[in-house]
Amino acid sequence: MKKKIALFFGGRSLERDISVITALQTLRAIDKSKYDVVPVYIDGGDMYADDFDIRSFSPFEPEAHPKVVLIKGTLFAVKRNRLVKLAKPSAALVCCHGGEGENGVLQALLEYNSIPYSCSSPLGSAIAMDKATFKTVCLGLSVSVLPYETATNAELSADFEGVCARLEQFLGYPMLVKPASLGSSIGIFSAKDREELKFALDACAHYDKKLLIERMLTDFIEVNCAAIRKGDKIVLSNTEQPLSAGDFLSFEEKYMSGGKLSGGGHIIPAPIGSAELVVKAYTEQLYRELELDGVVRMDFLIDNSDGKVYINEINSVPGSMAFYLFDGVGISFRELTDILIEEATLKCSPPSARFRTDVLSRFRGGGKISK
Repeated sequence: MKKKIALFFGGRSLERDISVITALQTLRAIDKSKYDVVPVYIDGGDMYADDFDIRSFSPFEPEAHPKVVLIKGTLFAVKRNRLVKLAKPSAALVCCHGGEGENGVLQALLEYNSIPYSCSSPLGSAIAMDKATFKTVCLGLSVSVLPYETATNAELSADFEGVCARLEQFLGYPMLVKPASLGSSIGIFSAKDREELKFALDACAHYDKKLLIERMLTDFIEVNCAAIRKGDKIVLSNTEQPLSAGDFLSFEEKYMSGGKLSGGGHIIPAPIGSAELVVKAYTEQLYRELELDGVVRMDFLIDNSDGKVYINEINSVPGSMAFYLFDGVGISFRELTDILIEEATLKCSPPSARFRTDVLSRFRGGGKISK
């Protein structure tokens, strides 16, 4: 009998369009002889299940697709104010990028419904999503990160010039200003002087309430490496050097001009010599130490002036599930989806032990709980 799999994508995120592409790619790759897949698109706070294609999302029209809800581990279709059982998934494939689909909220919902899922836990997902928190954790693990500071919208509103002075004192130019919890290079700005810094902070504040500001390397190589758990082993992918014409790899270069989703704009494996050993060692260390699951892609920067390797950020649900990075280590996209589903179903269930007391029967506080 085929396993019923729910494939979640979309969500309240600026990266939802990329999520659609990842989901459609994954849907094509999955072995239909083994799995019966129910695609579930998250739009705002609602979910919809249908036989979607790319035309379903340009634009997405909610009234054209059946709405579904998740109750006690079962998907129900909402039909004329009635709930009709649609599927009880054996596992969930998460193809969301950014927002609640990647920051741990969806993962917590799936755990609450006792549905195994293909990515990291709520804690691991949350750490990976917040770039500033992730860098703080890396420092505790002795993994090199570039010097950085944070600034909140509240701090900018209270003392904009003071924040600029602090950043200049501790970081110096040039800097990169990023939303702390966004991906796909959305809302990233470089700054080489005070005027550019003020513009970058003001523009970036429209994307997130917390900003990450880093010292920017001027002569560097960007390198990516992915990992996946398979049984008791962590399998590392090939390394990749994305190609960029600017200070950083932009959204357009990633997705609009032969970027990762179309299989161009990069060199695999990355021509980085012995630095590959450091990249892969860091990748395995962080995957293990943060207790991550599913496909995780880690992005690094190598300073050409001294060869030092810095972790830049982590993607707990990478675009295209980073399938192209595993080709060189003998794992096809179809096999990758098999591993994701098999590993998800092996995840431990919540503890069944209960702790019983007579505290409530002894309580004499006199309070009432009313409807």
